[in-house]
Amino acid sequence: MNANERKKEYTVDLIELKRAYLKAMLCAAAKSDVRYYLEGVYFVGGDNKVLAYSTDGRQLLRWIICEDYEGSDFSYIINRRCIKDAIKTKYNVHLQASTGDLVCAKDGDFRTFRGLIDGKYPDVKRAVAGYVEDIKQEKDKNVLLNGNYLKNLGKIGKIIGKHYKVKDVPVRFYSSKPVDGITNIFTFNGNKNLMYIVTSCRTADTTDEEHHAVLMDEHPIPKPEVQQWLDDGYGAICSVSNKSPDDAKVLANFARTVIVDYDDDGYMDSIGDIWRFVCFIDAVERKPVTA
Repeated sequence: MNANERKKEYTVDLIELKRAYLKAMLCAAAKSDVRYYLEGVYFVGGDNKVLAYSTDGRQLLRWIICEDYEGSDFSYIINRRCIKDAIKTKYNVHLQASTGDLVCAKDGDFRTFRGLIDGKYPDVKRAVAGYVEDIKQEKDKNVLLNGNYLKNLGKIGKIIGKHYKVKDVPVRFYSSKPVDGITNIFTFNGNKNLMYIVTSCRTADTTDEEHHAVLMDEHPIPKPEVQQWLDDGYGAICSVSNKSPDDAKVLANFARTVIVDYDDDGYMDSIGDIWRFVCFIDAVERKPVTA
């Protein structure tokens, strides 16, 4: 196959990706997480758009890659190593829509990197739904951010600043309508195509672990008490909710359910219903699940 034939084969459905933006996406992706699918970047094509998302369940970065896409719908999760290898080539990086491969091209030389992750990515669109473009900003004592997220914000800003050749890239802050908690949104250099979304605690006494802060994650992290009792063969008396962890706590005084199992889809009670959030109360002998 000659160079022209190779070029034609590779460029049929290639979508150009900015290397700096790809590098920034990795800042919000999970590292060494049991939810392995969060360790990659999620690419979605459809409705004339191509978007990319990365999240660890508490922070999310959304990138609008293009808004003139005319190809077939697709969704791919591409792993961290594949993206890093593509960036290191210093070639122009493209996503091949038909395969999910990253194709790097320069002066007729093409390199392909494959790294698809098989998994179901969270419903990240829900996290972006509360975005308001020009919301009036007021002081709110409940807007409390984890300092590590601010550090990551600076890291992303530095990467994007290099891309635009701006030493101190301007960052704009928005505060969205609450969706399960307060959401803080940042954009870089006036470009709304890249949006960094961070959840915050409601009060100074509420930690991220307690609140879960999972605006963009479908599944809560199992409570250690619940997990331990179930692993030991017992049931767990809990208050339950499909709304939020705080809602489950509120119901603890008057609504109690026996949890008998858990998995990635949530917690199952003794009659087979599934719940997203639980608040542990006590342990009991496990009751069988009724059909």
